[in-house]
Amino acid sequence: MRKRTGLMWCCGLGIAIAACALFVALATANLPKVSADEGNSQVMGMAFDGHSVSNLENSIKFYKILDFKVVRRPSGWKVDKTLNQLEGLPAGTQSRTAVLETQSSVSTTPWDLILHQYKGVDQKNWSKLDSGALGAGHMDLTVMDDCNIVINKLKAAGLLILPNMGAFSRAPAHGPRPFAFVQDPDGWYIELFAIINPKPGVRIDAGKLSNSTATMADMNRLGYQTGFNHIGLNVSDAAKERSFYEDVLGGDYPPINPAGGGGLGRGMTMLNGWFPQAGTDGKVRLEILGSAANAGKPGPGEKLSDINVNYLGFEVSDIDAIYAKAKAAGATDVTDGGIMTVKHGAKNGRAVMMLDPNGLGYVELWQSSKTAPTQGN
Repeated sequence: MRKRTGLMWCCGLGIAIAACALFVALATANLPKVSADEGNSQVMGMAFDGHSVSNLENSIKFYKILDFKVVRRPSGWKVDKTLNQLEGLPAGTQSRTAVLETQSSVSTTPWDLILHQYKGVDQKNWSKLDSGALGAGHMDLTVMDDCNIVINKLKAAGLLILPNMGAFSRAPAHGPRPFAFVQDPDGWYIELFAIINPKPGVRIDAGKLSNSTATMADMNRLGYQTGFNHIGLNVSDAAKERSFYEDVLGGDYPPINPAGGGGLGRGMTMLNGWFPQAGTDGKVRLEILGSAANAGKPGPGEKLSDINVNYLGFEVSDIDAIYAKAKAAGATDVTDGGIMTVKHGAKNGRAVMMLDPNGLGYVELWQSSKTAPTQGN
């Protein structure tokens, strides 16, 4: 690992509706305007994403087609004691790691994707999860001109998996394809949204909002350029999840519509939470996606070494304070022993892996030694 180390409805309908955010009102469309949340000053923002895969080389081939670049080549098999402690894995677990990055759609700072492959440990394979199932998830990328460009490249490479999203799976009869879902080799859902016919020299986010007051008409949905845009999380209790990611991790979320449902379909809620991309002025999102079908259900019990399991990294400036708040909010330790010292290349810091209060989202808190608070603060 380096400095920045490193889920709706059955039949995929729920996540597909999320894909149509340009065409439907957000959950808060009928709510009065509120001021954007100022966030948590001790959380610098979303910083990276980590993912467990079955074959590093195959995954790298897939993500390179999606404009990811390899910044750390796959390591050889080894027992990485630090990684095993951080992820709460058996001491003898062997792993290989690669780090990829892609352009962010909202800043000039790249977005990191950390891929891990494991052996020597019991693994479950979650690659067949339905898009709306607890434990599944998606990553959203902004692409240029037409989603069919990416789809055709994946098809030519023998890596195209087009999930069945019903009516939302069909391409338009004429013209470019504005959005689509594909899956990576291990079943993770990748949402593609295209910038179509941009005007030269004009930022596409001009006049758009990147906070909880945004509506369908003025929401900054695509960023201002191609690249990483957001992560989606399927949840069983949207209110509980919103509280954790807002109050503890500083996300700017709209209130949940008490009329129930979120406005995206019967019993469905989609909340767009805005977070700084760590170290930048750009705002990326963590979508909380709830449905009546998942209400009250427990998580599937995924482990970080299982195939197709994801974690999201947040960079913080006071890891002790955020860790304490997370524990008080109901998050549980994954890291053996809590906060630990880590070394990413030549950089020293501290990190801890946690499971959110719903038991669905893995979260890593990371603090560089350069941002540690002074003694007495």
